[in-house]
Amino acid sequence: MNKTFSRFPSEIIYGLVAFAVTLIVILYLYFEQFSGNITGFFRIGTVLPLSPLLDPQQTFVFKGELGYDGQQFLSIALDPFLKQDGTIAALDHPSYRYRRILYPLLGYLLGFGSPELIPYALVGINAIAIALIVGFVTAYFKGHLIPEKRAIGVLAIPGIWIVLSLSTADLLGSLLLVAAIYWEHRHQAKLMAVMVALAILTRETLLILWLALLINNIVLKRQKFILPLLLALIPGLAWHLYILALKLPGASGTGNFGLPLVGISQKVISLFQAGLTGKNLFEGYLFGLLIIVFGLTIWSSHHFHSHNHTIRWSSWLYLGLFSVSSLLILDYYLNYTRVFMDVYLLGLLIMVNHPLPNRTIFLTASSIASVAFLALHS
Repeated sequence: MNKTFSRFPSEIIYGLVAFAVTLIVILYLYFEQFSGNITGFFRIGTVLPLSPLLDPQQTFVFKGELGYDGQQFLSIALDPFLKQDGTIAALDHPSYRYRRILYPLLGYLLGFGSPELIPYALVGINAIAIALIVGFVTAYFKGHLIPEKRAIGVLAIPGIWIVLSLSTADLLGSLLLVAAIYWEHRHQAKLMAVMVALAILTRETLLILWLALLINNIVLKRQKFILPLLLALIPGLAWHLYILALKLPGASGTGNFGLPLVGISQKVISLFQAGLTGKNLFEGYLFGLLIIVFGLTIWSSHHFHSHNHTIRWSSWLYLGLFSVSSLLILDYYLNYTRVFMDVYLLGLLIMVNHPLPNRTIFLTASSIASVAFLALHS
């Protein structure tokens, strides 16, 4: 490493490298795909009403599309206290969407409440999250005497770029997951618990992280971790009770899940029925890649005596979530690739110091998916 750069901690160096790469991708999407309109990052459709704080004439809209989750997060970020007439109407399922408050609230705060700045703030949060994920992974590798440059492998994960282009909360959630695992490794129970509490406010499915940490520390009989983990549930529970008191309309999100393996079976059948089109081949590639990553991660965590059992517990719990996922999640790669992005991160943490074939398969296959997505994104 250059002597000038060697003066800085490797976490900062590789985090800055990741930020530079991310900035290049953002500029490419901003100018080439979205014609210099920041709202293009939120995949806004024509079915749901626009937020009352968005100017229709200045909003990048994908004609004839339903829209995507980024549109929901932007609507909440523009009005996180739901004071504007029309904000609730702009949400497809307000009671469900409002549970994931941390990302839009941060966007509101960092955007100083300005409708013009908030979209930039939300995209900026995701860019910083990518850099910080690489920084924490670098620090984690350093603590396990793993070559730190391998943390750049984070950039191979396709969900990273999918979430960046759609401006959803998953990158922030993944950052908090990696940070919690890192602080547990450093035996910093309070910092770990803070990360978990924030993660649950970002994405309620990160209760998986909480449960994995709880199981791991009960098994290891580390009593000092138990109380902080129990306290970490309080902010999320309080927020949930507040939402119930608001009596917001909409479904709860339970339709995303069903009987074990039913959604997976339906997905496999649909892939065969769709034929050999380019779109379907890419869809099948990403679905198959996710299954391979699950297999490699769980196999590696057991076969090579993982140095971090939280990763093993998390992987099994995510596999359980995957097994009961319905076609609402599994029907489209944009959904399942970002929902299960954490599995890729867990796989990177566990496989990076194991025999070459595992690492090569993981990084090469993931890189192909990432490059293909960015090249074909529209």
